[in-house]
Amino acid sequence: MPTFLAAIAPGLEPVVQRELADHGIRSHAEPGQVRCELTLQQGAPLAAVLRTPGRWQVEVARGPARSLEQLAVLVRRVDWSPFLRPGDAVTVKATTQRSRLRFADAIEKKTALAVRDATSRARNRGGASVPVRVHIADDEAVLSVDCGGELLHRRGWRQATAKAPIRENLAAALLVMAGWNGDEALVDPFCGAGTLPIEAVRLARGLPPGVGRDYAFTTFPAVRHKESRAHGQPLLVPIVGSDRNPGAVAAASDNAARARVRVDWRQLDVADIEPPAPTGLVISNPPYGVRVGERDGGHADMAGIYASFGRVLRERFEGWRALFLAPHERLALRVHRDAAQLTAFKNGGIRVGVWAVEL
Repeated sequence: MPTFLAAIAPGLEPVVQRELADHGIRSHAEPGQVRCELTLQQGAPLAAVLRTPGRWQVEVARGPARSLEQLAVLVRRVDWSPFLRPGDAVTVKATTQRSRLRFADAIEKKTALAVRDATSRARNRGGASVPVRVHIADDEAVLSVDCGGELLHRRGWRQATAKAPIRENLAAALLVMAGWNGDEALVDPFCGAGTLPIEAVRLARGLPPGVGRDYAFTTFPAVRHKESRAHGQPLLVPIVGSDRNPGAVAAASDNAARARVRVDWRQLDVADIEPPAPTGLVISNPPYGVRVGERDGGHADMAGIYASFGRVLRERFEGWRALFLAPHERLALRVHRDAAQLTAFKNGGIRVGVWAVEL
């Protein structure tokens, strides 16, 4: 049975495992990825359903690759017929570490030629371009086919951006980590381009994560694909996204329109936020001082923002819970002295902690 690989930022592997478990799938976590065994028909379409992985790939071969010719032999042994139709080509992306094969462009060219040799097909003449990934570590190659094609965080709806946005799949991971499933109110007081509230609405309504984007698996000959026409269920709780920056609120509104969801957007300073319900979840990605060159994130402005955030939570959101990102403990404890770090991962190249507190 094929092995499927879900790529995720290191530190968030248990979140992907939890989402897979919700689909009845057992999995095994490794640094930066989660592995599980499924048939191609079961696994490939999950690329259009899973919210938290960055990539969703199916492994097709694994073996020694001490030379380009040894790699080509491995590629030629693969049965490519489940993935390629007549006229299809491959787009190869290679990564390598601690290997005799160090040049990605040479690996990519050799792999593409070997696929052509294995399939006896001419170059692409209007067919699909199937994404193949080659990772070589310690002279062992892993060949996989990317079922999503583009990175899965590219949902298709986020075109307008604000400062330091969080990727869509990471926003979904935070929602899963918080245990939020659409049965309680949600507030994001630093909404930026609106990623967290929009992901929340689509999750709560049971809508697929992507809107109007293509997935590579839909061209696989061995996979029967049904177009999703789900309209989703009604939203039963208030979801509020606010930001002091009018440009951010405008970007969030534009993105929500493309995502075909409605959010209560408000242009407000964090100090002016009010809870829309007696209980719920505050979830947010506040600004980090290190984003603008601060070495330790201890910039007075950042400390003031986190302190103001915490004061509002303590004074107005009693009975709620909060989950937020912070680059280090000093800022997190400005929000609440009982904030506990759940995990940490890299967001935009900056290592941040995920902090939670009951209010």
